[in-house]
Amino acid sequence: MKIAVLTTKDQWFENYAINFSKELQCTLYFNHKDMKNHDIVFILSYHQIIPKEILSKNRHNIVIHASPLPKGKGWAPLFWQILEGKHEIIFSMFEAGIGIDDGSIYMQKTLELTGYELHDEIREKQAKLTIKMCQEFINNYKKYKTPIPQTGAESFYPKRTPKDSKLDINKTIKEQFNLLRIVDNENYPAYFEIDGYRYILKIELDKMGGVKLIDFVDLSFEEKKQVLSFRNHDEVKQWMYNSDKIELDEHLKFIKSLELNIQKQYLLVKKKNRFLGVIDFTKINYKKKECEFGLYANPFEKIAGVGRILEEICIKYTFNILKLKKLKLEVFEDNIQVRNLHKKYQFKETDQTIVNNKKVICMELINENR
Repeated sequence: MKIAVLTTKDQWFENYAINFSKELQCTLYFNHKDMKNHDIVFILSYHQIIPKEILSKNRHNIVIHASPLPKGKGWAPLFWQILEGKHEIIFSMFEAGIGIDDGSIYMQKTLELTGYELHDEIREKQAKLTIKMCQEFINNYKKYKTPIPQTGAESFYPKRTPKDSKLDINKTIKEQFNLLRIVDNENYPAYFEIDGYRYILKIELDKMGGVKLIDFVDLSFEEKKQVLSFRNHDEVKQWMYNSDKIELDEHLKFIKSLELNIQKQYLLVKKKNRFLGVIDFTKINYKKKECEFGLYANPFEKIAGVGRILEEICIKYTFNILKLKKLKLEVFEDNIQVRNLHKKYQFKETDQTIVNNKKVICMELINENR
């Protein structure tokens, strides 16, 4: 089948659409006017009206809407339902038409929420279910290819505006927690007004115990040089596969290469005004739900328990942020201190190899809850 994905550029779903189209090895469009004829076009988080003559060129024009259609048509149905206190949200896959969310339905699936997710995690869960429904449609085409007309009373949600992020100063945080959960900290942050003054509030879950992680691509020039000084220190480079001194130009080119590399992430770890060290994640594979990681402490400052702190951050970041299941590593056999640290956190030895004429131990940790 000839498949395509259509989404809006520079919106929240764009990166998910890019990865999904790569997985399907299909064309990704950002404007319906560019589309050719297709068997299936998945129209996901697209914000323009598509004329009937363009829709008619495709066998299926599929939209996924976060409501049990015909109820909840219109704008931002997922967020409106969270404000209503719902924890189970029905998603409807339907055939796009010229009316407002009025097409016949292919399937419906339920998104289960804990009631504690914030905006970005809600979006991630929304994207994952959306893509899962698309995959199921493709894999079970004979079952779903014939949609069923909508039945029952319809209802509509209005478009959300920045004013919808306003907090009531006379209500408690708990009473308004669902509103805080859905606000976009960058584009539509929560705010309140007192005596003519407006104050903005931003909300985030502290998963790292007050530790700040700074992506290498976001480092200042001075921070980049500081990281390089860590990496070139004898205490650090002796345990690296490449133990040569790295020059500044090479270091900056490497950081630049990370901007478009979805399989690698390097982070500087900071707590208050102290740089604890560096953690890195490589060979990130979201399909297999696994990656490899490494870490090294700031060699210029002796911080009690820093190895344990960095190790715990790596584990939390892998399982809670990247949402992966398996964390893998390689360590030189004679690096006894680090090997014992990994064993303390239940890493199991799985294999051995030789690098630079030295024996390397392969280890992994599996999160059985995923």
